[in-house]
Amino acid sequence: MTLTATTAAAAAGVGLTATAGHADSVSTIEAQVTTLNSQAEQATNVYDGAMEQMANLQKQVDAIQGEAATSQQAMNNLLATLGPLAAEQYRSGSVDPTLELMLSNHPDTYLQQASVMNQMGQNELIALKSLKIQQAQLAELKKEAADRLAQLQQAENQAAQAKDQVVAKFRQAQDLLSQLTYTEQQSLSYGTVTAEQIASLPKVGGRAGVAIAYAESKIGMWYQWGGEGDPSFDCSGLVEASYAAAGISLPRTTYEQVNMGYSVPALLNLLSPGDLIFYAGDEHVAIYVGNGVVFHAPRTGMQLGYAPWNMMPISAVRRVV
Repeated sequence: MTLTATTAAAAAGVGLTATAGHADSVSTIEAQVTTLNSQAEQATNVYDGAMEQMANLQKQVDAIQGEAATSQQAMNNLLATLGPLAAEQYRSGSVDPTLELMLSNHPDTYLQQASVMNQMGQNELIALKSLKIQQAQLAELKKEAADRLAQLQQAENQAAQAKDQVVAKFRQAQDLLSQLTYTEQQSLSYGTVTAEQIASLPKVGGRAGVAIAYAESKIGMWYQWGGEGDPSFDCSGLVEASYAAAGISLPRTTYEQVNMGYSVPALLNLLSPGDLIFYAGDEHVAIYVGNGVVFHAPRTGMQLGYAPWNMMPISAVRRVV
C-alpha cells in the first residue's frame, strides 16, 4: 500500500474548536463532534496503513540485509582463496602486479585488461570473475536496502503525522463534549442495544462463528486507535484479528477491507452473521452478529461492544465467509 502526502492531508480535515461557554444547542455540538470523529477515523486509517507499510518494509529490509551478509561472506571466501597466492609470491619477493590488482577494491578493472588476464591460471580467473559478480550483487543489495530504509522513514513520518491528527481531533471533541451534561453526552452515542436483543443473538457456526466469538470475547475493552490487540483494538484492527482467528486474512485498514469478499445489499433481511458493515464512507467497520446488532470498536473513549446495525449511514456491506 502506498501512502501519499495527499492522503495524509485529507485526514487532517478542517479543524473545529469549542466555543466559549455552552454551545447554542446539543445538536450543534453533535454535528461538530461527528465531524471530528469522522476526521479522526480518516487519520486512524492513514496511521494503520502507515504502520502496515512499515512492517512490510522492515521485513524487506531484513531480507535484503540477510542476502547482503551472504554475499559479503561469499566475497570473503573468494578473497581467502586468492590470498595464499599473493602470500606465496610475496615470500618469494615478487608479488605479481596482476595479482595485486585482482585483490584490490576494484577487481573489475583487472577484468578489463585481457592481456593481463592471460597471465593468470584458469582457477584464479574463475575465482576473480566470481568475485566481480559478488561485488556487483553486494552493491545492488546495498542500494536496494537504502531505498527501502528511505521508504520506511517516509512511512514513519506519515504515521507520526496521523497520530498527531488523531490526538488533536480527540481533544477537540472532548472539549466540545465537556460542555454537555453526562445525559447529553450519552445521547450522542452510537445507539443502544437491549439486553433482550443480546440474549437472543443467534448461535453461529463455521468461520463466521469463530470470528464473532473472538470479537465478543473483547467486550468491555477500551478502544485504542491503531490497536491490533496490544492492548486493545480500533475498528479495523478488531475485524482483522477476529477473522485471523478464523483463518481468514484481511487487510489492515477499512479502505482495503471494503474490497474483500463480495457485496451484499444493506437490507436487514439479507444480512448474515459475520458480514462486515462499513459506515460513513468506509471509515468505520463493524461485524454483524445477527438480530439487527453489530459488534465493533467504536472510537476513542468508548468500550468495545454492541450497537444497532444502522447506527450510522451505511456505505457498504461485504461478505467474506
